Formats: sequence, structure tokens, C-alpha cells
Amino acid sequence: MKIRFKIWIETDDGKPILGKGGVKLLENIKSTGSIAEAAKNVNVSYKFAWEYVKKIEGLLGGIETKKGGKGAGGTILSEKLDKILEIYQSAEKEIEEVLKKYEEKLNDVTTNT
Repeated sequence: MKIRFKIWIETDDGKPILGKGGVKLLENIKSTGSIAEAAKNVNVSYKFAWEYVKKIEGLLGGIETKKGGKGAGGTILSEKLDKILEIYQSAEKEIEEVLKKYEEKLNDVTTNT
């Protein structure tokens, strides 16, 4: 048996901002410098990725896009956004470790009955 969870960052009034898929997309943008390449890597459309980037920029800031097409453009994440991604990933890892402990307890109970 397994215990699963989902975490996300939301606004004070409960609107979701950043979850696992968004983190994956932003991490890919960070590593490739390209929204198009990141979209391809995480299997979403360029339009979806672009709209998501605009949403994040509007809510959190920290995304700089440079026009120019292949080889000339690019996208850079700010230190602030890097830190937000780190905090999300740290929280996710810590929660996974806690849930793993409870998953082991759950499996002890279910296999010993």
C-alpha cells in the first residue's frame, strides 16, 4: 500500500499558483533557457507553456524572456523564482520522507494481519 499527496503554492485567497507540473516546467525552462524546449520536454504544448509562464510572471514575477527566435532568444528565471522552486522541492521532499515512514507502518499493519 502507498500513501500519496499533492502540494501546491496558492495565493492567500486560495488560487493555485505553482504545483508539481509547473515546477517541472519551470525547472526545464531554467535548464534549457527555452520555453519551447521545456514544453517539449514535459510534453505540453508551447501555447500552454507560454500561458503558464505569463501567469507565473504576473503572480510572482521573476521570468525574463528575450525575443529572437532560434539561437537568439531565451528565458531566464530570477533568483527569487529559483528560491521559490527550491522551497517547493524541499517541502515536497520532506513530506515524502514523512509519508514514507507512515507507509511503512501501514504496510506493517496490513501484512501482519
